[in-house]
Amino acid sequence: MKQLKKVSNTVNSIVSYTGMVLFVVLVVACVSQVFFRFVLNNSLSWTEELARYCFIWMHLIGSSLLIEGSGHATVTVIMDLMHGMARRVLDTVIELIIFFNGVIMLYSGTVLAYSSRTNLSTAMSIPMWIINSSVAVGGLLLMFQAFVKLAVVWLDKPEQEGGTDE
Repeated sequence: MKQLKKVSNTVNSIVSYTGMVLFVVLVVACVSQVFFRFVLNNSLSWTEELARYCFIWMHLIGSSLLIEGSGHATVTVIMDLMHGMARRVLDTVIELIIFFNGVIMLYSGTVLAYSSRTNLSTAMSIPMWIINSSVAVGGLLLMFQAFVKLAVVWLDKPEQEGGTDE
């Protein structure tokens, strides 16, 4: 279990740093577009496309980061009332839904990337399979993190509720 958590933390670190780099590139592209368009009166044709593709990759790989800390939007009214086995079963159902969503994303992203393997982006001439493969990579990361969360739900020892009387 410790090894699985260590691998998960390493993957999360790589995804976090990649997301940070993509965000910086996105901001620089947007700021340079505004500067060139309004200050120099010479609009760049590729910055909007670069920002869009950075945003797509950042969003799709970043969604896996929220699984570990249960950061996805949820309504927890019923979940907060559940404890013990009922809570574990509900957490399992939720993680299986996320895992299944990852499977669909992996399959669809692979089909999409394969079908667009000969296309190039308009402004930057980047192969579109690179952009479209973000769906498959995001799905794979979702599947991995959902698997880790399932392992934590079922294999980790539950924390004791309340404090100790030492």
